[in-house]
Amino acid sequence: MLFHNANILSFHKGFNNATHDSLFVENNKIKAIGCYHDLKPLVNDETKMVDLKGKTIMPSFNDTHIHVWKVGNLKTFMLDVRGVSSLDEMLAMLEIYIKQNPHQPWITARGFNEADFKDGKMPTKTDLDKISTTTSIYIIRTCAHIAVCNSKALEICGITKHTVSPLGGMIYKGNDGKPNGQFAETAIGLITKHIPPYSQADLKVMVQAATTELHKNGITAATDPAVDPLLLDTYYQMYQQNQLNIRLNAFPIILPDGSETPYPMPDYYNSDGFKVNTVKFFSDGGLSGKTASLKRAYKNSTDNGVLRLKRNQYKKLALNAIEKGLGIATHAIGDNAIEFVIDVYKELYNADKFITNRIEHLGLPDKKHLQAMQAYHIATSMQTIFINELGKNFIKYLDTNYLNNCYPVKSVLEHKIAVALSSDAPVVKNINPFKGIEAAVFRQDDSGNIIAKDEAISLSQALKLYTENASVLSKNNLTGSLAVGNFADLIVLNKNPLQADLRDVKVEQTYFNGNCVFNIN
Repeated sequence: MLFHNANILSFHKGFNNATHDSLFVENNKIKAIGCYHDLKPLVNDETKMVDLKGKTIMPSFNDTHIHVWKVGNLKTFMLDVRGVSSLDEMLAMLEIYIKQNPHQPWITARGFNEADFKDGKMPTKTDLDKISTTTSIYIIRTCAHIAVCNSKALEICGITKHTVSPLGGMIYKGNDGKPNGQFAETAIGLITKHIPPYSQADLKVMVQAATTELHKNGITAATDPAVDPLLLDTYYQMYQQNQLNIRLNAFPIILPDGSETPYPMPDYYNSDGFKVNTVKFFSDGGLSGKTASLKRAYKNSTDNGVLRLKRNQYKKLALNAIEKGLGIATHAIGDNAIEFVIDVYKELYNADKFITNRIEHLGLPDKKHLQAMQAYHIATSMQTIFINELGKNFIKYLDTNYLNNCYPVKSVLEHKIAVALSSDAPVVKNINPFKGIEAAVFRQDDSGNIIAKDEAISLSQALKLYTENASVLSKNNLTGSLAVGNFADLIVLNKNPLQADLRDVKVEQTYFNGNCVFNIN
């Protein structure tokens, strides 16, 4: 295949598109890049000629932190309530959904953000009981660190006023001393262990639905950062049967919610299409729901969030993983959690081992944390898209100092820390990388409020963080840039993102391994 008459963009060092207008693909890799005149001798009767008529071609995106199967779940088996603007609207959607699914013993939904409600009130079991007291209802907040269920669900799970909150979790109670239906962090596991699990066939449907969505947004590589044993086996099966259609990194989770009994430690696995090279822990919650672990209290509150891990158990399990050649990725958003994780990583550090440990999110690091990350080669995957979709929560819950240092991508780059941008979908609804890139450059929430403006980065930097940097972070060799010998994972855009309003830039075609997997026409 010869792409010609193209504006070719790549963000790796030394690339100069001034002399390039054509790209030749052979056997799923890039064989040559240059001017049309020089590449024309490669053309034969079997070559497909693609005249891009001046459109832009660039490397496809790599989302280094996205819950792939959960993205697909909201398109298949779970009610999506992201974007609801009131409790009444959400309840109305639930009522319709229950009528449409009368035989489901559990109704599950995800995505509400109480900051979008006029009164800002979190729903309780009393609200959900208005819809049904005979069908179990379980709704996950957008952050997935808080959930709400109705009285029927509490009854089935055997949760009463005498039930004790597990370590790293919280069962919220009303004035009567009884559970009000709200659960946070590890306490969510007290509910989920009673919900009938999905089958592997269900999981495959979800992954395929998610992959279609990723391709539409120009994403051909992803890291799923919380994979349980059944999902891991499903991913292996799909890879072996050529059903993945993306380059996937799976991060198996080690400690399930609501249990101190770890899952079995997975084996290291590496290929061009599927990797298991890192395991995942959660040290705290999220900023938007006030469960990220902070050193100072949230604004107008005495709450500092939740620290979920026992240090000795965490360190022991992490060492077991490292002995098997696996890296450690730990969710840490608040400054207290970040410090806790870095202190453990320091003890785990071995300069002789080629293992990358990561901090997922890195919402509120201070300068000494960044210095330590640089010194101990700790990498990170960050989500500037949070600023756009969850910025209203940050403004409401964080003091001025925290807010001005929220998701400090520029400072991370200045400390030469390995970093990539990602979405953490379905925590956010918009998985379009250009939206996350826009947020990294302009730092605006969806109402136009600017958050931590001094942490803005350039457009070319942001594009690089979603392509080349993401591939380096994922250890996805031969991807992330348009270079001879790399896999032909690329996208065709309607406009040049370096010159157009990012809101107008659309993916028209997505190629994975040289095959077109999405075409807008």
